[in-house]
Amino acid sequence: MKKIFGIVGWSGSGKTDLICRIIQSLKRKKICVASIKHSHHNFEIDKKGKDSFNHLNSGSNEVIIYNEKKFAMISSLKKKKITLKDILEKFSSENQIILIEGLKKSKIPKIEVIRSTIKKPYIFIKDNSVKGIVCDDECKQLPKNNLPRFNFIETKKISDFILKYLKNGF
Repeated sequence: MKKIFGIVGWSGSGKTDLICRIIQSLKRKKICVASIKHSHHNFEIDKKGKDSFNHLNSGSNEVIIYNEKKFAMISSLKKKKITLKDILEKFSSENQIILIEGLKKSKIPKIEVIRSTIKKPYIFIKDNSVKGIVCDDECKQLPKNNLPRFNFIETKKISDFILKYLKNGF
């Protein structure tokens, strides 16, 4: 099983900013980290008129664009639902940790990012997969719980928490 950890929260909470800082922090520790960005929206990364777009339009199931230093895989639209397990199997074995942004309802270990200006339900109240909370200055107003709390700017502490969690499995 690959070591995976999620960063969840409502749109506008600061998930992307946080995950990018965590990736940088782990990279400084010489940890090979990969990431997944889950999207609820239909997205297109290939452009009409490009060769890879034409490959897909011709019926190719998957297209890999690569040169000697970089590659990307694009899949055709799938008829059956793509699972997180399917995506995790695509990653190289050299990755030590895979961080996932999004997938609020998944049962993976995760941190919830809370911005006090966003008036949405707290995920941690009903989800015991949430292992910690990252919040702005209004952290004190959260409902009582035993979860570790971090401020947005505590990137190193958050990264260390994730590493410790993945090492110990809590």
